[in-house]
Amino acid sequence: MGGLIALCAALLVACAYFALRLFQEKRRQRQTTERIEAFLQTEASPLPIATDDGSSAMLQNAISELDNRVLLLEEQRRLENHRATALTTDISHQLKTPLAALRLYCELDEGAHMDAELGQIERMENLISALLRLERLSADGYEFHFAEADARTIVEEAWDALRGVWRDASLSIVGNARLRCDQGWLGEAIGNLLKNACEHAPKGVRIRVEIEQTDAATFIIVADDGGGVPEEALSKLFTRFYRQPGGSGSGSGLGLSIAREIVRRHHGTLTARNAHGGLTMEISIPIWNLAKT
Repeated sequence: MGGLIALCAALLVACAYFALRLFQEKRRQRQTTERIEAFLQTEASPLPIATDDGSSAMLQNAISELDNRVLLLEEQRRLENHRATALTTDISHQLKTPLAALRLYCELDEGAHMDAELGQIERMENLISALLRLERLSADGYEFHFAEADARTIVEEAWDALRGVWRDASLSIVGNARLRCDQGWLGEAIGNLLKNACEHAPKGVRIRVEIEQTDAATFIIVADDGGGVPEEALSKLFTRFYRQPGGSGSGSGLGLSIAREIVRRHHGTLTARNAHGGLTMEISIPIWNLAKT
């Protein structure tokens, strides 16, 4: 009888021990998961190295090594971006100086072609400015400030800045959503899409903006009835200096590239397709991106 009681006691102790170990492992796994999420979404430090034994410790050490490699690659990317931004800025300044001198000489000479010459100089200045802006965006050279904003208001403000130039174009907006974004930068991206529709569609183009929100993302869809573009041109629309067939030719060819970079800084995507007799541009900004900003 006494032996049976001792055996039961031993089994209870063993069960309690394994239950405790199971509880500790689950707690450790939960803490590890929380640290991984914090590392991915914020500026939290990587997981520390575990000094004990066990499968959880091996997993933690593997994740810690991965975290440190990610930080190293991120630091290398920052350095490369800084170098690229500095180089682009230096080149831009070097080009602006002789252009300013040319402008002065043209104004002093007042020749027969002064207006055309000044127009070409202004175009070159705008091109340099746009190219510098794109390069700095690509290199994460601008600081974005995220706050909650009204998507419809952003679209309306972008259109207000354009409709004085394209008086024959019309805009309709359907839907609305609240989202966290850099309102100024996102407004510039949407403005570039609206401007593209006005420049490359026939006179009197009708533009429709649809704003939708799901549990996963906010969508801002800019569609026109201007006939679209050739299918082979769709993949080139966001290429630097690309000009759409039949366009006015007055732009820099950088507006859509800049728009895509701005959306990228919002952790989103910008795509183009032909639909309903025109060109449709779709901005998609995931909801989860906001925790990282």
